[in-house]
Amino acid sequence: WLNLKYCRRLKRFPCVNVESLIYLSLQDCSSLENLPEILGSMKLELQIQMLDSVIWNLGFRGLENLVTLPTSICKLKSLVELDVSCCSKLEILPEAIGDLENMVRLDARDTLISQPPPTVVRLNKLKFLSFAKQKSEVGLEDGVCFVFPPVAEGLHSLEILNLSYCNLIDGGLPEDIGSLSSLKELYLRGNNFEHLPRSIAQLGALRSLDLTECNCLTLLPEL
Repeated sequence: WLNLKYCRRLKRFPCVNVESLIYLSLQDCSSLENLPEILGSMKLELQIQMLDSVIWNLGFRGLENLVTLPTSICKLKSLVELDVSCCSKLEILPEAIGDLENMVRLDARDTLISQPPPTVVRLNKLKFLSFAKQKSEVGLEDGVCFVFPPVAEGLHSLEILNLSYCNLIDGGLPEDIGSLSSLKELYLRGNNFEHLPRSIAQLGALRSLDLTECNCLTLLPEL
C-alpha cells in the first residue's frame, strides 16, 4: 500500500517492486512529470511475477503535468479502479486499455482525452465511465470534438456514462449506443449535437438522461 497524495513537490517517481502492492495513489502530486514503466523497467524475472500483481486501484488524480500513462499498467490484470481525473494535460489512454478485464471504474474527467481508444469497449465489467469536462472547457481553442468509439456490443456492464461538456457534435456518439443494455444514467449536458442516435431509444435500463444546456439539439428520438 503506497499513498503519496498531496506530495506537490514530487517530480520523479522511481521504479519500485510492486509485486505485493495493492493500492497506489499519486493524487494531486501536481509537479510529477511522468510515471515509471511499472512493469517494463523491471528485470525479466520480475516482469513474469508481476503479471499476476494484485494491485486493484491506481489513483493519479490531479497530476497536472502528466501527458501519457505508462503502457505497462495494462498488464495489471487485477486492476479494478483507475482515476486519472484532473490530469489536465493527459491526451490519450493506452491502446491496450481494453486488456484490463476486471476494471469496474474508469474516471478520466477533466483531461484532454478526446478520442478513447476503440479497445475501451472491451471493458465488459466496467460500471462507471467518465470523460466529462468542466463547462469552461467547452469550445477549446483547437476546436477538438469528442468521439466515442462504436460500442460493438461491448461494455456489457456499464451503468453510468458521463460525457458532459465534451464538445460532442453529430456523429460523436456511436450509432449503436443502444446496445449498452445495462446503462442506467447517461450524462450529455452542455454538448453541441443537433440529433441523438436513434438507437438511444433501445436503452431499456436507462433511468436518467441529462441533456441540460444542449442548446443545438433540435430533435429527440422516441424514448
